[in-house]
Amino acid sequence: MATAPVQDYLEQLHAELAQVSGGTIADYIPELTRADPNWLGIAIATADGHIYQVGDSRQPFTVQSISKAIAYGLALSDQGLDAVLAKVGVEPSGEAFNSISLEPDTGRPMNPMINAGAIATTALVRDDRAPPLERLLATFAGYTGHAMDIDTAVFESERETGHRNRAIAHLLRGYGILESSPEAATDLYFQQCAIRVTARDLALMGACLANGGVNPVTGVVALKRRYVDKVLAVMSTCGMYDYSGGWIFNVGMPAKSGVGGGIMAVLPGQFGLGVFSPPLDAKGNSVRGIEACERISRDFGLHLFSVARATSATVLRRSYDCTRIRSRRERSPAETALLAEQGGRVRVYELQGELVFGSAESVELAMLADLAEADALVVDLKRVVAVGDAAARLLLRLAERVAASGKQIYFTETMHLYGFRRLLQKTHAAASADWLRFDDTDRAVEVCEQRLVDAAGVGADVLDGADLHNNYLCRGLSDTALDTVRAAGSERRYPAGAAVLSIGDTAQSVFFVLAGEAEVWVSTGEGGKSGRRVRLTTLGPGTVFGEIGVLDRERRTANVTASTDLTCLEVPFAVLDPAIREHMLANMARHFAAMLRENAELVRHLA
Repeated sequence: MATAPVQDYLEQLHAELAQVSGGTIADYIPELTRADPNWLGIAIATADGHIYQVGDSRQPFTVQSISKAIAYGLALSDQGLDAVLAKVGVEPSGEAFNSISLEPDTGRPMNPMINAGAIATTALVRDDRAPPLERLLATFAGYTGHAMDIDTAVFESERETGHRNRAIAHLLRGYGILESSPEAATDLYFQQCAIRVTARDLALMGACLANGGVNPVTGVVALKRRYVDKVLAVMSTCGMYDYSGGWIFNVGMPAKSGVGGGIMAVLPGQFGLGVFSPPLDAKGNSVRGIEACERISRDFGLHLFSVARATSATVLRRSYDCTRIRSRRERSPAETALLAEQGGRVRVYELQGELVFGSAESVELAMLADLAEADALVVDLKRVVAVGDAAARLLLRLAERVAASGKQIYFTETMHLYGFRRLLQKTHAAASADWLRFDDTDRAVEVCEQRLVDAAGVGADVLDGADLHNNYLCRGLSDTALDTVRAAGSERRYPAGAAVLSIGDTAQSVFFVLAGEAEVWVSTGEGGKSGRRVRLTTLGPGTVFGEIGVLDRERRTANVTASTDLTCLEVPFAVLDPAIREHMLANMARHFAAMLRENAELVRHLA
């Protein structure tokens, strides 16, 4: 199976960021200096459970301050919003993570993302079900989907050097913010920060928050839905220390960083992002982690405040192949049999709604899963109202992947999607001419079918239109009766593009196609207004048209145009012998009964 475009992108990004230097490993916790500055892991976990990862994405490291977001959510679950707000505020401090930012009168920390607020928050993790540390580890396990443990060496190192945090805890105790022992509170906080995670874990933690608090892989509720927006709000304004303003301006996703080199970012409704690279900038954030997040946000247009009208996890309205539903071109028996056998090599996908990163990514996975068995993909965008920048770039990468595999992809019904068309045309002018070749899905399917027909060598199986034995309407008639039919008709010739029948014409004759092709079509316009031309079928030698209208001699309900130079035998139905007419009517009844049975699925599809 071909790799997904998201995976391709991450591998390219990882290779580029591996060359980025700068930053220093945190040394105020001595044990952290053991980290390899070359480690770099990136992972994305989508809200529907797909995970992409590159580099050192499974390299364990300590979560450090990223734990503050998880602990805050747990404290809200344990104590409720009002009780937590009474102890910890939600205002950005604009200061470093270890600053002593307390309200002058109350001693309440400014927010739960600085150390003072985090110590107060961790002290609020308590109920009768289990000791606080067990509850923290169990909560992390709900987010990551596996059991968690503590790096005891890092914990001991933080405990040995955490004098400033102890001083903060004593101040909090003096103000009555802490109701427990300052030593017990800081020990629990140090243990919380020393929990081992990976970039993949961070991505899944972010995906839980993106998915309303539910782990998209395990289905476990990691955080009650009513608190998810509170955690994300605080992450947005305070999660990146004194770089929080610049972060939300440049990246535009709620996030939390840690001095262990990790960053957890969230795009609500779509995915969680985890990055790990130990060298930090002056503000305590991972240098390459910041760059990775900025690149991903910029390349895919993922800024939280970019306007998106809708996000749908069900943009794939329908998919089918040409064994089930074929183009409207009339096929010979040999061609029909071939497509019944090999039509699965042509896949059609009807999309709907608004395509954004998450919805486009899930659709691409479905297409790539089919690509191993398919020769051509047709992506119908008629019901898509908009394609976001991220989705457009993913579809572009999909097209590149399909083209590189030597197969075909066509995006149809795209005339209303100007931005998407421009991206393809600007990036791949030559290829896009083919990718956007058809505005009509039916035409694209017909071309894909024809490739199968030609490759199998049955394309030359063309009926002799002059031999009326081949026509379903004349099946079973004697040679004498057929001579009578021929004698009653007149041969008509039409150049390519000429009108043969028009809607509203009186229905008096049937037309037997002797040579060339005719297209039966209607317009979407109403009340005489011109509209889009919709093909009903294309007919070749050995077929007939106009027979339905003569049943009750009403007006024509469709147009017929010569697709190529066309020769027909026009036979006024009323002049035929009654016995011949009755035989033809019986043939017509059997023919349409068979069509209804064979096309039941198509009827459901069109409905």
